[in-house]
Amino acid sequence: MPDKIEMLSRIRYAERLCERTARLYRRIQAFGTFATVVGGSAVLSALSPAIPQWVSLAGGCAFALFGAAMIAVRPGDRAAANEADMRRYARLRHESTRMDDAALEAALHKAAESNAPEVESLRNVAYNDVARELGREDVAFRLTWPQRVMAALA
Repeated sequence: MPDKIEMLSRIRYAERLCERTARLYRRIQAFGTFATVVGGSAVLSALSPAIPQWVSLAGGCAFALFGAAMIAVRPGDRAAANEADMRRYARLRHESTRMDDAALEAALHKAAESNAPEVESLRNVAYNDVARELGREDVAFRLTWPQRVMAALA
């Protein structure tokens, strides 16, 4: 059975992973909404004969693609689910002071049952965040370039 310090580290790791994932989805939502609005505005340029037709066509394509992506991916919903998980883990971390090891392990397993899907490439990023918080940068993973990009986005 893991000790309380290890379980608290797991809770903090899960909390950071949910936080990073939610932030990534919020940024995707913001960019997608911006691109959809810009694409829709370009479609309106068809009303003016002074603007080339390709601008309207490109805007229509961007509007359709980003709008469809926002409907299919639903990043706002995914961000909300991860934010709810983050709050659940924060509450568990707060309540852990009044729990013994067995109760904390049971609560951790119960909290992990309903986790929202995570972005796999953010796992090492969240682990490194917790390692930095604990002052243990010597155990941090070396991130690949896609993971560094994801860390910058999230």
